[in-house]
Amino acid sequence: MTETPVSGRIVVGVDGSDAGTAALVWAVGQAETSGADLEVVTVWTYDAMLDDASVNRTLAEARRAHVHELEKLVTAVTKEHAGVPAQCSAPTGDPAEVLVDLAKDATMLVVGSHGKGKLREVLAGSVSSACLRHATCPVAVIPPPARTPDSPLGKQLAGFVAGKP
Repeated sequence: MTETPVSGRIVVGVDGSDAGTAALVWAVGQAETSGADLEVVTVWTYDAMLDDASVNRTLAEARRAHVHELEKLVTAVTKEHAGVPAQCSAPTGDPAEVLVDLAKDATMLVVGSHGKGKLREVLAGSVSSACLRHATCPVAVIPPPARTPDSPLGKQLAGFVAGKP
């Protein structure tokens, strides 16, 4: 008897942190094993005071910059996994709400346990905790590689994170 790939769609939230990168790497492995498609998402909120670029940047330019950075990361992580289809997007909104909504009909939602934006975490609560509480599909919360340096994922990520694109 042979196993049939599960297929489906895995939504993964990426925020530029080491834990977000770890979540993407883990999700790529899951997608490759199961035959699922990847939907890689970086959720952001435009705030002129917190924007990392010039105040002269338009909302469309800011979105393109986020998608471009996400696509670079996805290309680097999936370069040895050519059979894993990945779609990138950069919607705006509350990260937990957007990720939970996007994952309504997904096979799985994958997030990192600690992301960027400590101020937002203090004000709004943990994205991973909110996803665990509200998602209607299984949720995998992946720790940053520094938390699990001797694990197979930690070893795999050590070189990648050090030379991150």
